Amino acid sequence: MHPANETYKMVSEDELVGKAAALMKGRAILRTMFACDERELDGTLKLYAVFSVHGEDRFETLVQDVKDYGEGPTFMSITHAVPAAHWYEREIKDMFGITPDGHPDTRGLVLHGMYPEVARPLMRDRSHEELRRLIDLTREDPYKYMEVKGEGVYEIPVGPVHAGIIEPGHFRFSAVGETIYYLDPRLFYTHKGIEKQFETVGFLRGVALAERVSGCSSFSHGAAYCHAVERMAGISLPVKASVTRTLLIELERLYNHIGDIGNMCAGTGFAVGYAKGASIKETLMRLNERLTKSRYLRGVNTVGGVEADVLKHADDILLTLDRVKEEYKSFMEFLLSSISHIERLEGTGILSKSIAHSLGATGVAARGSGIGDDIRRAHPHLHYDRVVFETHTHAKGDVLARMMVRADEAGCSFSIIEALLETPYKGLLKTDPGQVSPRRQALGYVEGPRGSIFYWVKSGDKGEPLRVKVRSASYCNWPLLPFAASGNIVPDFPLVNKSFNLSYSGCDI
Repeated sequence: MHPANETYKMVSEDELVGKAAALMKGRAILRTMFACDERELDGTLKLYAVFSVHGEDRFETLVQDVKDYGEGPTFMSITHAVPAAHWYEREIKDMFGITPDGHPDTRGLVLHGMYPEVARPLMRDRSHEELRRLIDLTREDPYKYMEVKGEGVYEIPVGPVHAGIIEPGHFRFSAVGETIYYLDPRLFYTHKGIEKQFETVGFLRGVALAERVSGCSSFSHGAAYCHAVERMAGISLPVKASVTRTLLIELERLYNHIGDIGNMCAGTGFAVGYAKGASIKETLMRLNERLTKSRYLRGVNTVGGVEADVLKHADDILLTLDRVKEEYKSFMEFLLSSISHIERLEGTGILSKSIAHSLGATGVAARGSGIGDDIRRAHPHLHYDRVVFETHTHAKGDVLARMMVRADEAGCSFSIIEALLETPYKGLLKTDPGQVSPRRQALGYVEGPRGSIFYWVKSGDKGEPLRVKVRSASYCNWPLLPFAASGNIVPDFPLVNKSFNLSYSGCDI
């Protein structure tokens, strides 16, 4: 059983590539791809590729039983037809030991050298204790960085430990003079094993795990997870809870976008702009704390609704936003009047529309390259079909375009929140979730600050979590960074990086 806007099509191993290519040709978007160990249900490992059908509120999921012909389970790689699949397929190999035949990059992705190839951590018969025993910190890491050869080419290794208080990630630059020729990033240094933990905590307690995937998107992750479980269980969300979630998602987007615009000033050495953005963000985070007792909006989402009556604080929200709007307007006028700042942004870190589409860009990264993808409109949910808002795009694909998308969307968030608070809402904050039926599956999704967030959940024979797949926005957008960095000078990389504002934690799942 699954929701009405989800279609699951069983395909043979010979059909997978052709069907995926046809969907891609029809302008469908690959939203997520993953494997699921369903041996306890029907004796199979299954592969799922989830596409958004262009122009429709419909997801088409291709499902294939994975075969083992004696040398380990395999499937035909779809990366040549659907380039956005390239990370997903490498992750499937790491986590399940299923080899994507024909994949152009045979390196591992998630598991670093401390794990043996036989780890296969997301197989259902792997326990936490067994995985811990398999870890060997002295094991040699076989990972090979891409090597660029040629006269005048040299490498600049950066990280994985950085000077700031950010999480680890390694960047291997191949440069000619100051110009970046190629960037090979490596992430997943602090893989948390969250998807494995979901299997043991139960669907209700899983909300707390979802909120800890990525700190700045805590509420959006919690909302997407709850949305998936509620759709799977057939739970109808109370109107007041729907409005509350919509409002808090927009508050989360607002403090992220304004903070990100300020952080981009740090990339150009514009200290005053950085300080002003941080000041406005702090005002919004203090509002979050007054509303929910959490600066990161944690502890509000629950399966079936919300725990806090945020709407009773409408006066505080509106008064704070009135003040913030004036500060924000002045802030943007100040930034846009600074010729030296704008010159650093314009033409820097260009991501072409074709690359963004091919690699499945989402959020600001997509809309800054002219792709009008927005889950709030493509797949209406919560209260988004009852408020009027615009999806803002900019075609140039540079750092300035990504800043202006954020600037436009911040203004849009102000309007959405004000529209939601025009009407008083009565009724329940949550409904009893009851018991999850066995062998159900569903997607959950929201448009978070960095882009679309997807969760896919499936229950086992007793209604327990069989599989929870998390796909953060950063997971989609990290592979875009090398293309945006190429051709820029090395000193501009921090600015390009900040314009995407990608989460390390959002990949270490």
